[in-house]
Amino acid sequence: MSTGTPTSRVLVIQLRQLGDILMITPLLRQLRKTWPQAEIDVLCEPIGRQLLEHNRHVSQLLHLKRGEGAGALLACLRAVRARRYDLVIDAQGLPKTGLLARLSGARTCGFGGKSWRRLCYGRRYTRRNADYSALDKLRLAACLPGFEADPLDLDIDFPVGEADRRTASAFCARHFAEAESLPDRKGRRRWKVAALFGVSRQAYKVWPPEKLAEIGRRLAERGYRLFLVHGPGEEQAAGELASAIGPAAWRDLPMLNFAQLKEVLGSCALFVGNDGGPKHLAASVGVPCLALFGRVHPQAWTDPRDPFQQWIATASHMRSLPTDGPCEEAESLAGISVEAVWKQTLLLLQQVEQGG
Repeated sequence: MSTGTPTSRVLVIQLRQLGDILMITPLLRQLRKTWPQAEIDVLCEPIGRQLLEHNRHVSQLLHLKRGEGAGALLACLRAVRARRYDLVIDAQGLPKTGLLARLSGARTCGFGGKSWRRLCYGRRYTRRNADYSALDKLRLAACLPGFEADPLDLDIDFPVGEADRRTASAFCARHFAEAESLPDRKGRRRWKVAALFGVSRQAYKVWPPEKLAEIGRRLAERGYRLFLVHGPGEEQAAGELASAIGPAAWRDLPMLNFAQLKEVLGSCALFVGNDGGPKHLAASVGVPCLALFGRVHPQAWTDPRDPFQQWIATASHMRSLPTDGPCEEAESLAGISVEAVWKQTLLLLQQVEQGG
């Protein structure tokens, strides 16, 4: 491997939620390939520990909680400077992450563009919001001397500990065993269970629950059981969706952490629902997914290499950059019809049921 400028200690900054953090894992893997002896740290929000604690490419995790004041930011900067990094890669691009990179004392790399934040970085990459986020973050580091980027190496890494694997296995054995099973495209068998994700803390990401319930009822008519994915505080919404679907939907299942949820989703035959972290977990384990997008750009969160990762979005003129694929002529998620979603669901089901 080419090493270019000596790099023995690297910090990658990536705050925010589950999907954002998963999108940096191809970058972490390729940093390790380029600099196999380097210490590679990640600065993330506390939620990142669940996703990265078993990642063999990560040396150390630093945390910065969302919404904390200047004192926490200064404490974080002191911790960053104490590590004496050779290189800081800001994969987030917020004002505070740009300042942390600029004041770190290290060489810096970040997203360019017209914002003043471009001045925080020695090397810059101007991203296209229509590109897959994992690829965008990889291209960010590709501007570094010596970094060897493989744009086809985009698989998401989320290693799960043994205890969480056992919990997930017991969950499936207890709750999914009454469902039929299907062979998948890699010769494994999955339960004839469709995961539905109908909730979100962000209202603009939610397709109307009554429409998703209709998709659930149609799946039930085809012999599928329904696993309703939700997070803490979303139990009531998930329960109402289960009631609207009927007896094919499980209710009051125990809460799972992200690692356990990933493993359980890996046993499902299909995922349908809102864009969000659970969709990325399902995609990371090869589950055929149909995700619904409103203002968020669908291609930024969909692996372009995988034909089993499909989306339905609102009209292209609702976002600053158009999509390369068709969108429903709807101004919001609420305007996307059940028939449009069911048509795309059936196309995926045909592949699923043929072991495609």
